[in-house]
Amino acid sequence: MGDSLSLTVELKRRLGHQAFRPGQEGLVRAVMEGRDALGILPTGGGKSVCFQLPAFLLSGMVLVVSPLISLMEDQVWRARKAGLRADFLSSATPPSQRAAVVARALAGDTDLLLVAPERFLVTDFKTLLPRLPVSLLAVDEAHCVSQWGHDFRPAYLRIGEVREVLPVPILALTATATPRVRREVTTSLRLQDPARVVGSFDRPNLSWEVRRAGDHGEKVRVAHSLLRARTGATIIYASTRRTVESVRRFLASRGLPALAYHAGLSPAGRTQVQKRFLEDGGPVVVATNAFGMGIDRPDVRMVVHYQLPGSLEAYYQEAGRGGRDGEDARCVALWGPKDRRIHDAFASHSYPGEPLLRAILGWLVNNFPTETPVEIDTRMMGRTPKSFGGEEDVRVALRVLAQAGALLLDGDVLTVLDPDPDFSPVRVLRKVSESQIVAVERYARGPGCRRRAILRYFGETGSAPRCGRCDNCIRPFRRRVGEGIRQALVFSRP
Repeated sequence: MGDSLSLTVELKRRLGHQAFRPGQEGLVRAVMEGRDALGILPTGGGKSVCFQLPAFLLSGMVLVVSPLISLMEDQVWRARKAGLRADFLSSATPPSQRAAVVARALAGDTDLLLVAPERFLVTDFKTLLPRLPVSLLAVDEAHCVSQWGHDFRPAYLRIGEVREVLPVPILALTATATPRVRREVTTSLRLQDPARVVGSFDRPNLSWEVRRAGDHGEKVRVAHSLLRARTGATIIYASTRRTVESVRRFLASRGLPALAYHAGLSPAGRTQVQKRFLEDGGPVVVATNAFGMGIDRPDVRMVVHYQLPGSLEAYYQEAGRGGRDGEDARCVALWGPKDRRIHDAFASHSYPGEPLLRAILGWLVNNFPTETPVEIDTRMMGRTPKSFGGEEDVRVALRVLAQAGALLLDGDVLTVLDPDPDFSPVRVLRKVSESQIVAVERYARGPGCRRRAILRYFGETGSAPRCGRCDNCIRPFRRRVGEGIRQALVFSRP
């Protein structure tokens, strides 16, 4: 089954694809041969095929670790549409439904089961795991393993321990990982002589631009000017719900109806926006970074960032949702002198000081038994001791405590693990955040080819030519042309 012809035949028969995309075949062949594998396939590279096709071909079940409920729902929907018997388990799964999913898995009636990484830390699931007929463990968004990745999830660090009870190949997949992150993923997941497939981060059909714009008024005016000549679908990313709504209102007031997408919408509202984005002719969606994961529309012609994200990994992933059909697309980031201060403030908020962390952890220890899962109400906690701040401060602190290993978070279910943790990982994460902000600033200010800058950041250090399409490449050309015209006018005067 491992030869190229057979795999290609199965790919066409099972999933309807005529050929593998770059990197897919090598990863599928490796896991079919029982090898561990690490795949870095840039956004739009078709990572899901790498575990869907083995789910058809392997005896037993493919167990997939996925970080978001919304992403799991989308992956299960796509897998079922392809003909796989697929399920997922999360903290939001009702007990009766959870029991039915487990029963199907134990009976061998499941081809693909998706779980959040926190499942591996829940006693019931740890007890269940050795009884499941698992043939392959796939870790999606594997960069979450690394503190130097852009979306670190502490529960990912424990996945490697699963090897003790599941002696099966591990397939680690991600779209964005620097060489340092790749090494951490290999070590943390205990990959043994893995087959490595690192796709190029070069997307020749994308043009990269940074537009200088100061305050909110200037940014929305620039966004409006960009959208007037748009074709196809457009995504505008903004960092907060309030900014999303403000940009949407401005565009609507100028006759450009746009959809808003953020966590403040109801589930039905978010589903409706997703549906319209996928089905309308040339939709414009203004959204937070929650939009786009698992939403695969190939003809996104423009991705605008109201503000550059806090890391180049996040920017590349979000901007890379443009031009998945291989046709030209523009990636435009709006950048102003205040943006750095906003990122610094966000980093400070994201990693609060030890006094607050110790105060909240002490309150949890005094009110809840250690190593016992309990459902929490962050709104109530935000109102309890005044020194905690508000609900959002509590949510941030709980996330950081989880990253420090003090507790386990699975949705709204919390388990206190260590009442006296080491907070040095928090300091490391703050340092990581600061270094990522510096890299973003360097990208925004840099005078060189933006394509080259992105490739260098992700470890592609070859002699790639200037793209000739980004704003920094075009600007000198325009200056030379303009100077040539001015000289021609001078010499042509009588």
